[in-house]
Amino acid sequence: MRISNITAALLLGAALLIHPLTSSAQTEAAAADTLQDQGLTQEDINMVMMVFDGQQPSDIISRADAFIRTGKSPEETARIAYYMYNYYRNSKIMGYDEVAVYIADTYFINGGYTVPDEEKMLEMKLFAESNRRSLIGMQAPELTLQDPSGTMVDIRPGDQDYTVLYFYDDECPGCIRTTPALMQYMIRSSAGINFSVYMIYTQDDRDRWMGYIQRAVAPFSLPANVRVTHLWDPDMTSGFVTKYGVVTTPKLFLLDRNGVIIGRDLTPTALGQVVEVHESQLNPTEMIFEQIFSPLANTSDTTLITKEIDTFFQDSKDNPEFFHELFYTLYQYLKTSPSYPLQQGAAYLANKYIASMPEMWETVTFTNVGETHGSVIRADFDSPADFIDQAALGVLMFYRNPLGEPAEDLELRTLKNKKFHIYDVEAKYTVLYFYSLDCALCRAVTKELLKMAGQYDPSDVHFVAVYTGTDKAWKKSVKDNGAGWTDLWDRKRASGMFGKYDLLDVPAVYLLDSEKRTQAKDINPDVLSVLLEYYLGSEETENAVEQ
Repeated sequence: MRISNITAALLLGAALLIHPLTSSAQTEAAAADTLQDQGLTQEDINMVMMVFDGQQPSDIISRADAFIRTGKSPEETARIAYYMYNYYRNSKIMGYDEVAVYIADTYFINGGYTVPDEEKMLEMKLFAESNRRSLIGMQAPELTLQDPSGTMVDIRPGDQDYTVLYFYDDECPGCIRTTPALMQYMIRSSAGINFSVYMIYTQDDRDRWMGYIQRAVAPFSLPANVRVTHLWDPDMTSGFVTKYGVVTTPKLFLLDRNGVIIGRDLTPTALGQVVEVHESQLNPTEMIFEQIFSPLANTSDTTLITKEIDTFFQDSKDNPEFFHELFYTLYQYLKTSPSYPLQQGAAYLANKYIASMPEMWETVTFTNVGETHGSVIRADFDSPADFIDQAALGVLMFYRNPLGEPAEDLELRTLKNKKFHIYDVEAKYTVLYFYSLDCALCRAVTKELLKMAGQYDPSDVHFVAVYTGTDKAWKKSVKDNGAGWTDLWDRKRASGMFGKYDLLDVPAVYLLDSEKRTQAKDINPDVLSVLLEYYLGSEETENAVEQ
């Protein structure tokens, strides 16, 4: 398992796995037949390596060397080394690519061993070449890039507590989500810490670059402790691709004051946790989760996420205390993630390992004091049954109005008691905002959304505010707010909104397209602003091209 709390049984099993075991389907077809002849499969290798997960790369390397050298011939040694390379090449744990680079360099690139498949050998060389200079613990390679005025800028950490290198592409779907999340972190969580953020555009279209800055970055008001510098390399002279392994985007690095890489391939959430860990010298379980799940935050194949969850279960199911702490924490982590695929993972976990397994939670104790530890969980639940019921309800609500699917229509009433359907809105985009009068956060969000509503033509973006209560005080609040959007309510509770939408918590903000398909849900005003600017900006670009 990919955490340090692995059971003694697995450790014992690892010793047995050094000897031939039963073969299974191979992930590397080119080497499958020959390796099966020796009795070791990729799955066998993986199980041995999982025992080492949680250790430092330097400790793993010494153990990897010892295991590789159990090969009884040069061919067998090469096969074991290649399978181990694959394991660490694809590991979800931050920093373990160092082990893959070591194996590639030591046994193949400089060691004389070969892989039968020339294409796989070439891929290995490219991987090692693009990653060996930017591993965790290394001094960050120097870069000299251009700012928008054409001035050459040297990236030299030292004057700030942390330096962030963010490589992005304006047309990259992952970047569209990462950029606002990074800005939000800098606004909300960076207090007391000084950051230099270098936003490095990886393409060569200046107009698109400038448009993206205005659309995706300029709307955020960053605090004084965060300094953002926009850079690019239109002539590709800096070598950032090979120095930092920027083969795909987004690519996020974190450097300390001395310019040492302390985080790579991060999400904004993971960046924040690396900073927290670095500041406190702690190693929270959530950090391990980020290392495993952050590479999957933008995946289109959610089975990759569910497989990781299933692995956690297999490694914890025989230890109730370990299972309770692990799965409660994992559930909360996935559920609160800004990534929709990871939220889907939370729904999967809640349905399969909470709602469908009440017997696994019978001995848990919920408390409002102390810290979560083993079977004692700090949370606001009356009993295990209450927790299970709430998890089941959360699953039900999550699958209301999934992304890309038409949202449920609602028949509501205006201030003058006229019927109004959500589908009556004729606009490119509809912002659907559910709120309550007695919610302090709602009041802040209402203020931000009212300001935003005044910035758009209603034919482009139509804001619909739905009051979820029945108090007639709502009418006065509507008059006080002014006519900035369409105000609706359902005093008689006839619309079924609480069954059709996830309204367990308010405020709740949905973004619908012209066909009323859900484009985003449970987002804050900052993310909404960036998404609207991006979508509308993309439409303007498409129209210009057509003309």
